[in-house]
Amino acid sequence: MYSQFSLPFSAKSSVLRRNAAKNTPVSSPASLVYKPCKSQDVPSCCSCGIIITEDTKALQCDRCTSVDAWKCAECLHLSDVMYNHLVSDSKVTLKWFCDSCDKAVMDKTSYPIGQKDKMDHLLTVIEKLMDRYACIEKSLESKCDLSEISQLEMRIKQLEDRLGAFGNELDSRLSSVEDHIKLKVTTAAAEKENVIPDEELIKCVIQDEINRKTEEERDLEKRKNNIIIYRVPEKKMENVTERRDSDMVFVKDMFDGVFNLKIDDGDIVKMYRLGRWDEGKARPLLVSLRDSERKEIVMANLSNLRQPIEKFRGISIWHDLHPKEREERKRLVAEARQEHIANGSDEVENYRFLVVGHGQRRRVIKVKRGNTSA
Repeated sequence: MYSQFSLPFSAKSSVLRRNAAKNTPVSSPASLVYKPCKSQDVPSCCSCGIIITEDTKALQCDRCTSVDAWKCAECLHLSDVMYNHLVSDSKVTLKWFCDSCDKAVMDKTSYPIGQKDKMDHLLTVIEKLMDRYACIEKSLESKCDLSEISQLEMRIKQLEDRLGAFGNELDSRLSSVEDHIKLKVTTAAAEKENVIPDEELIKCVIQDEINRKTEEERDLEKRKNNIIIYRVPEKKMENVTERRDSDMVFVKDMFDGVFNLKIDDGDIVKMYRLGRWDEGKARPLLVSLRDSERKEIVMANLSNLRQPIEKFRGISIWHDLHPKEREERKRLVAEARQEHIANGSDEVENYRFLVVGHGQRRRVIKVKRGNTSA
């Protein structure tokens, strides 16, 4: 994989060049502007020779962008999932180079940046000094005495010593840089062996998402036949069984008297209070019915709770919602309030915003406060 890809990779540039192969104008940087190619410049895979069309999954060299520098996903050994991930995710930072560009880049990166230019410059300076020294020697033979020649030779020797010391220091630094590069390459290779392949990582992410969706669906299925009854009087008894029997009698009487629905012990799968005990407040009562038919009868006749039976006055019933559904209802109410503030003439505090319906039939209604008909 290392011989085909070098960091960083621009997925966006590959998409732009694919669009260029389609003869489709796109908005792109200057280096990626599409230029119509001649009829003989039909792009093809440099490995298997397949013609690159708008339906071919392939990559073009990010360095030379030559019409001959294409390679299909099959020759690159890229799966459909990996290819789609590379060309669609702008956060992926990889580039693909053709063989010649890859070799050129690797040759350049084999040496420390700027060191070769410094060495060439140093050799040029030494050659010029040697030429100048030869000229001076000839000139001094005729114009200078022996003492001046001796002084000049001493200065030249000092310069040679300094150049030699500089050369030794440069060799030492180059050796240190080479050792550092080798260590980096070795460390990167070791890390690469321990890194999870991209395909495996993608599979893990997809599996986690599937598991999360499955868990949500199971939770929604368990809540399907549940109802929550609010403000049911809670008996102050230490015995749990006595408190449950009291709640059971209240629920059966309410179903019979309000909804004309006979409930046996087997029709209620489970029943318990929600939340912690509060001396001055009755906790909500969750009731799980054996089938959805009884729940639908209750939810379709909630208006019966308005009848003047003192025992059931103030009671309200609602669905047992998944936390995600509760958040969605809060969002719908917030949007309805904002819409009223933007377009309504009355103060928003004068209205109650209620979510009615269930599932896809959910909608928000606006009820004026003090309107008993709602």
